[in-house]
Amino acid sequence: MINELSILIPVYNDCAVPLVRRLSSQACAVDGLRYEILVVDDGSTDAAMIVRNKAVDGIPRCRYVALPRHGCRAAMRNDMARQARYEWRLMVDARLKVVADDFILRYLGSGARPGDVVCGGVVVDGGECSARLYRENLRFRYEKREERNHSVGARLKEPYKAFRTTNFFHHRSVLERVPYDERIKGYGYEDVMLGKALGEAGVRVLCIDNPVAYTSFEGNAAYLGKMEEALRTLAAFSDELVGYSPLLSALGLVGRLRLGWALRLWHAAAAKAERACLVGRRPSLLVFKLYKLGYLAALLRR
Repeated sequence: MINELSILIPVYNDCAVPLVRRLSSQACAVDGLRYEILVVDDGSTDAAMIVRNKAVDGIPRCRYVALPRHGCRAAMRNDMARQARYEWRLMVDARLKVVADDFILRYLGSGARPGDVVCGGVVVDGGECSARLYRENLRFRYEKREERNHSVGARLKEPYKAFRTTNFFHHRSVLERVPYDERIKGYGYEDVMLGKALGEAGVRVLCIDNPVAYTSFEGNAAYLGKMEEALRTLAAFSDELVGYSPLLSALGLVGRLRLGWALRLWHAAAAKAERACLVGRRPSLLVFKLYKLGYLAALLRR
């Protein structure tokens, strides 16, 4: 079994301490494991959060490293990987919650070989507020609907297209050979682009049942703003991401049916009302899909 591990947690105005304590407890319990936990702060602006995260330095084998803001998420993650000490790395987003008590052991015993990537997947956990969140929170509704696409069975069918970096285990050589694409400056799709690059490079991606959980869900207006930024990223790299985006596939079908003009006309007329629905108390997933498709069509003029 693998006996060394660098756990890498990127943060930006988030508190990583509970996640670090959970991972530290699990790593410490693995006999003979040499490990470190590195929390890398990408230029946080929340002073109170910075103070809270400095508690990481008081946990054995853990470090909190504050860096100036990088130009993009891809550059930050490449930089973080270069600072890791050990051959094997586990990257986990700070806002996520570890589900299994043997989370680390599942990765160490996954059968990964040097040069491999292992993905554990994600689940959605709203706790006691799940019913209210499903009614009112756009991100929770969307992620809950997409949860089935993160199952082991679904990911095994197309591991490169299903690749996400919220929770992945990999050998040092992977990001040295296939780094994050630093051309992506805005939010979104850096993990999709990396999944495509891994496939093109022939890197083996293993899929196991070892999810982390989404437990934090921003408000509807904030989430919609992030999705609009992600769609601008998708538009900028649309030629390279054909086959890796259901939205691009749907837009291609609209184009083949010669209905692009109608979709753009609809978006121009209905976008304001759709947006009002999506930032309101009862967001609709159907409206969300139509809004994203129309927004992308307007960007690409297709």
